[in-house]
Amino acid sequence: MKNMKKIYISLALMATALLGQACTEKFENPEPFKPVALTPNITIKDLKARYVSGTPYEINDNLIIGGKVNSTDEFGNFYRSIYIQDATGGIEVKIGKTTLYNEYKEGQTVYVKARHLFLGAYGGMVQLGEKSAEARYETSYIETDLRIKETIFRGATGEKVVPAQITASSDIHNGLLGTLVTLKEVTLVDQNMTTWARKATPELEAGYGEQKFKLEGGTIVVVRTSGYAKFANQPAPPLNSKVDITGVLTKFNSTWQLAINSLEGVTVLN
Repeated sequence: MKNMKKIYISLALMATALLGQACTEKFENPEPFKPVALTPNITIKDLKARYVSGTPYEINDNLIIGGKVNSTDEFGNFYRSIYIQDATGGIEVKIGKTTLYNEYKEGQTVYVKARHLFLGAYGGMVQLGEKSAEARYETSYIETDLRIKETIFRGATGEKVVPAQITASSDIHNGLLGTLVTLKEVTLVDQNMTTWARKATPELEAGYGEQKFKLEGGTIVVVRTSGYAKFANQPAPPLNSKVDITGVLTKFNSTWQLAINSLEGVTVLN
C-alpha cells in the first residue's frame, strides 16, 4: 500500500511539472509576427474619390489599399483609429480597439481589403469603416477580431513616415488630408487654454484644447488635443511663439486641423 501511495505521489508530481513546463513554454514563446505582403490594386486617393458627399458608399469590388501608418494612440490623442498613407494621400481606418500601437506601429505597412467596408465622412474627412447604425454618422468601427483579421493585414515594419513640409498658405491643400505634415515656423495666435488640453478632474470633464497657429499667408490651423492625451496637462507654448509642429492633417468642414502624436512633434523656436 505504501509503495502504491509513493507511485501516485510521483505521478502527480511529474504531471504537475509537465503542466507547468507546458504553460511556461506557451507563455514564453508567443507566435512570432509574420508580416503580410499584398499588392494594392487602387490608391488611397482613388478609393476616397468614390465617396460622394453625404452618401455612405459600400465598396463591392475586391479592392486593396496599402499604406504606412502615420499615427499612434500610444499617447492617447488618437482613439480607435489609425491613419495610413501612400504616395497619393491618407485615410482614417476605424478599428474598434484601443492600444492599437501594439499591433500597428508608426512606419509599418498596413493593407486593407476594402470589399464590403464603407466610405463615409465626418466634417468632410473621408473615413473607412463599417456601415453605421446611427444616422448622424456615416461610418462605424470595424469591431470584431474576426472582421479585423478578414480586412486589415499587418505588413512589414519600417521607417516612420517623412512628413510633408508646409511653410505657407499656398502649401496646404485637401490632397494632404490624412497625411503626416510639419507646419514650419508657424505663429501661435490664439488658444482656449494654456495647456494642450484639460484632463478630467472630480469637478470638470476632460476637455479638448485648441491652439491656433497661423501660416505665412494668413491660413489658420487648429491643433486640437484630446483631454485624454497623456500630455494634456502639459503647458502649451505661450502666445506669439514660433513653432515647428508635426501631426496628421485633418479638417472639420472648412477649418484646417492638426492632431499630434506626441510632444516630440513640437519644437518651439523662440
